[in-house]
Amino acid sequence: MRITRIATDHLRVPITFGNRISLSGPKPSPETIDVIVVDLATDAGNGLGFTYLQGPGAAAARDLIDNEMSSLMLGEEAADIERLFAKAESRFRPVGFGGLAARAYAAIDIALWDLKAKAAGLPLYQFLGHNKPAAPFFASDIAILNRPAVDAVKLAQPLVKQGAMGVRVEVGSGDVRADADRVREISDGLGDAASVSVAADGRFDLGTAEALTHFFEDIGIDWFEDPIPTADELGYAKLASLAEIPLAIGASFDSRERFFRVLRSGTVRTVRPDPCRLGGITPLLKIAAVAEAFQAAVSPVRMPEVGVHLACGLAAVPHVDRVSWFAELFTGAPTIENGKLTPSRLPGLGIALDEIAASKRRVAQ
Repeated sequence: MRITRIATDHLRVPITFGNRISLSGPKPSPETIDVIVVDLATDAGNGLGFTYLQGPGAAAARDLIDNEMSSLMLGEEAADIERLFAKAESRFRPVGFGGLAARAYAAIDIALWDLKAKAAGLPLYQFLGHNKPAAPFFASDIAILNRPAVDAVKLAQPLVKQGAMGVRVEVGSGDVRADADRVREISDGLGDAASVSVAADGRFDLGTAEALTHFFEDIGIDWFEDPIPTADELGYAKLASLAEIPLAIGASFDSRERFFRVLRSGTVRTVRPDPCRLGGITPLLKIAAVAEAFQAAVSPVRMPEVGVHLACGLAAVPHVDRVSWFAELFTGAPTIENGKLTPSRLPGLGIALDEIAASKRRVAQ
C-alpha cells in the first residue's frame, strides 16, 4: 500500500466554552474549533484522519501537512506506521516535534491506522485487540467552565439516563469558593446516578489545590485532573501523598516521555493523553503499554471517534470521553447503545466525512 496522495480539508465548527481563567490571568476562549481532515490515498485504498485546534494555528497545520509532511510520506509503505512516525519526528526534531508539528501529523497517523485496519477488514478496536465491544463514557462537554450548575445538571441528565458513568466538571473561574460550590451542586444534582470528575487545567496553586482536594474527598468526587501546573512535579508528589482522591494528569502533555516519567513516579493513577497533542494513535499506544505495566489507567482526551476504539481495543483504557463537537461532521460516529459508547462495526474508524455538513463548515484555503 504505497501512499499516492494526501489531501486536506479545513472545517470550522462553532462551539461555546465560556471564559477560562489561568494563573497568568483571563484567557478568552475561542467560539470555534478548527478541524483539519486528511484523506490519505494509497494504491489499495484510503484512510481518514483528523486533528483539531482551538485558537490559532489551523492554517499553518494544514500547510505543514500539504507541503512538508506530504513530501515525507508520498511513495512510502502505508503499513509501516512506526517507521513513518519516527521519520516525521526526526524531520521536525530540530524545531521540536511537540506542538504544531505533532498536531498536524496526528491527522496523518490516525489516517494510517484507519487504513491499516480497513486493509485487515476489521474495525480499529478489533484490530487493536478487541478488549470489549463497547465502553463506559464520561460526558465531557456538559459542565464547561462558567456554565451554571443547574444548567449543567439539566444537560447531563439525559446522557446519564442513557448510561453516562459520570460528568467531567471544569473549574478555575477565578473564584475558588464559587468553583467548589458549583462542583457540589452538580454532584448533589446528579446524586448517585453518575460520578463526577473535576478538571482544573493547572489553574490552581498547591495550597489551593490541597484545600480543594480535601473538599472533593468529602463530597465524593472521583478524580481531580491537572489541579496544579503540570511542570510542578514536586507539587504533584506532595499532593498525591496527602490526597485520598485519585489524581489525573496529562491533558496538556505533548510528549510520551512526560507520561513515562509520571507513570514511573507513581503519583497519579490515571493519565490523560491527547492523541492530537502527541501526534496520533502511535505514541498513545506506547503510553498505554507503559501504563498497563504500572497498573495505571489511560483516559484519552476528547475525540470519541478515536477514543472509543482505544477504549474498546485496549485493556489499559477503561472508559472514553464523549463530546459532541464533531458529531455533525462525520457519519458512522460512535453511538450510545445499552448504556455504553459503541464504535462503528465498519472496518477502520468506521467514519466518513459528511459532505453536506462539511460544505457548510469549510474554510477557504
